[in-house]
Amino acid sequence: MMQSQFITFEPKIAVQSARSLINYCERSGLLRVDLLKAASLSESQLNDSRLLVDVRRYEDLYQYASDALSENILGFKYGQVFEPDRWGVLGYIALTSQNIATAMEAQYRFQSLSGNMGAPIQINHGIATTLQWVPAYNCSHHLTEQVITGLVSLSRILTNNNNYAPSSVFFTHKCKSDKHIYSDYFQCPVNFESEYNGIVLDNSALEANLTKSDAELNKVLYQHAQAMLADQTSSSPLEVIKDYVIKTLPSHVPDIEEVSQYLNLSVRSTQRKLHEYGTSFSQVLDAIRKELALTYLRQTDNPVLYVSERLGFSEQSAFQRAFKRWTGTTPRHYRLSILSE
Repeated sequence: MMQSQFITFEPKIAVQSARSLINYCERSGLLRVDLLKAASLSESQLNDSRLLVDVRRYEDLYQYASDALSENILGFKYGQVFEPDRWGVLGYIALTSQNIATAMEAQYRFQSLSGNMGAPIQINHGIATTLQWVPAYNCSHHLTEQVITGLVSLSRILTNNNNYAPSSVFFTHKCKSDKHIYSDYFQCPVNFESEYNGIVLDNSALEANLTKSDAELNKVLYQHAQAMLADQTSSSPLEVIKDYVIKTLPSHVPDIEEVSQYLNLSVRSTQRKLHEYGTSFSQVLDAIRKELALTYLRQTDNPVLYVSERLGFSEQSAFQRAFKRWTGTTPRHYRLSILSE
């Protein structure tokens, strides 16, 4: 196959997530046939547990359901209902983990099994840890609120404490409803139009032993997830590579040697697999950086320097040149054009 000049980044999500949202909306009164049509999915596709679908189908489903239910905070309400099946094997690993910290580590390790529409990032501050979710595309507020609210509902399930609360919650978008609705649920300060999406937790809570922990079952589930990841690496290596780049970029820029080690492949084998898709590692990295740059500039008011650093550029000028190559304009003018829409 001839190598293309560039590659576009198309984020994916596990079909279990779509199935879970369809089930929730059906319980809320919508017809299943209409929900399937909105998501452009068939019933047989919903039952293919290893299928990853274009995240736009998921966004179309949210758009249809929120309009049909006249519910502007559907993602927030849906996130409060924790169903382990929504996360596939990762949900069951979380339920049997020793503590929240190990549950989050597994989420990070096997994120590609759930898709590559965003990445979980942990930042330890000594006595507290920030759990951020970095969307990999210009997602809706529904998806962001589903993810962050889901982290809290999962924590309450794991700790067997319905009053478990983070220290604070952050969203990059504007508040879509009465702010008290959010603070009443989270039981802590909730901040909108922030630098990032995430929650802050005390480290003592992250490391506390969980009453539902099951070491033996967790080990079996973890091994199953490893086998699934190995199978995905063989059948869909590009998706695994994209996920690894997305979740690594906030801390450093991975090179092909690092990615190959993660895939448990030689550099030459990794290059060969990418060539089969008509691309190269540098093109994949470039495409993801572009999509993340557009997302940061659209969804946050973070300074251009901050965006540049999160994408791993050594200097802001290097980011400016890359952005102009991608879009034909500067980050500042791009952001101004969004504000004028």
